[in-house]
Order: sequence, then structure tokens, then C-alpha cells
Amino acid sequence: MSTPAAPVEGLRDRRRRETSIEICAAALDLFEKSGVAGTTVDEIAARAGVSPRTFFRLAGTKEDAVFIDDERFIEALQGVGAPGDDIPTLMAALRAVFARELQNLDADPRARERYLRVRRLIAHEPGLLGAAIRREVTSSDRFIPEIAERIGRTDLEVRTAAGVAGLEMRTTLDEWARRVDRGQTSSLVDLHREVQARLTEAVGSTPA
Repeated sequence: MSTPAAPVEGLRDRRRRETSIEICAAALDLFEKSGVAGTTVDEIAARAGVSPRTFFRLAGTKEDAVFIDDERFIEALQGVGAPGDDIPTLMAALRAVFARELQNLDADPRARERYLRVRRLIAHEPGLLGAAIRREVTSSDRFIPEIAERIGRTDLEVRTAAGVAGLEMRTTLDEWARRVDRGQTSSLVDLHREVQARLTEAVGSTPA
């Protein structure tokens, strides 16, 4: 199994990430105050202390601005899989990457708070839900063909494996957020394992 190590962040990458987080924080503040429709790109850029050009380079659209931090999950998938890997091996590698990123999120209180704020906004801002779905589809198209070619499998096989691993991660994050809203605390890593076990149990109980 080939699971890529966590990327070493250089100074340039760190500054880019810090700027991206500032843009995300600015967008969240303004969306919570004025709504998505009532907020402009220029306002977000000004609050984040960046030029509109930098905003568009890093975020793309105002809706995408609140999802900048999610890019960590896509970047972490670069290099997953090795020639000759079968699908169970690929699944294990994908799960290991997502588990590592969830562990990083568990250790970052500010990132956890950003995620919760975005989730609450999505509940009453349909444009943000559409942006989230679009980003997920676009991101999958970036890494699935590359992995399929590297391990010698079809796009469908890889897309299915990535879909299952992604479902486990999203379910973990959604359940974690629901528990937090109820005043409960949960480890993302432990909850990820529980979700995997529940999904395996559910699939095993489905009639052929």
C-alpha cells in the first residue's frame, strides 16, 4: 500500500495557506452578517487585507471563499496508490489519508470552528451548498484519472473507492458537527473508525 506522507509545507505554501484562511474568515464574518447575496468580493478582499486579484486567484468566487480550507483534503490525495494496487489496497490508502487529515483537524481548534460556521451557513444559504457540491465534483475529476492511470485500474473503480472513502469522511464530519451542536464532544478519529464499521455493517446486511 502506498500512502503518501504528509506534505512538507514550505514558506511560500504556508503564506498562501495563511492568506487563504484570512479570506475564509473574512467571508464567514460578512456572510453571517449580511448573507451571501449581500456581500461583495471587494468587501471580502478588503476585510482580508488582500487585493481582488489575489482573492480571485485563491478563492475563485465569493461562495468558494469559505471552502478554501477544504483544499487540504484534496492536496493530501496527491500520490495515493502504487502500480499494481488492487481496490482494497487503494481503499486502505484513501482511508489512511482521510484519517490523517481528520486527525490534523481534530488538533486545530480554529479549523474546527471554521467548519462548524460553514456548516451552519449552508443550512440557510443554498448557494453555498451548490458551491460545495461543485467543488467536490471538480476536485474528484482532478485526482481520480491520475490515480487510475498510476495503479492500472479503471476510472470507475477508483471513483467508486474514492466515493466510499469520501462518504465515510463526510459522514464523520456531519455527525461530529451534529454532536457538537448538541453539546457533545467526539474525537474525529474515533468517530471516523465508528463510521467505517457502521458502513461495513450496513453493506454486509444489504440483500444481494
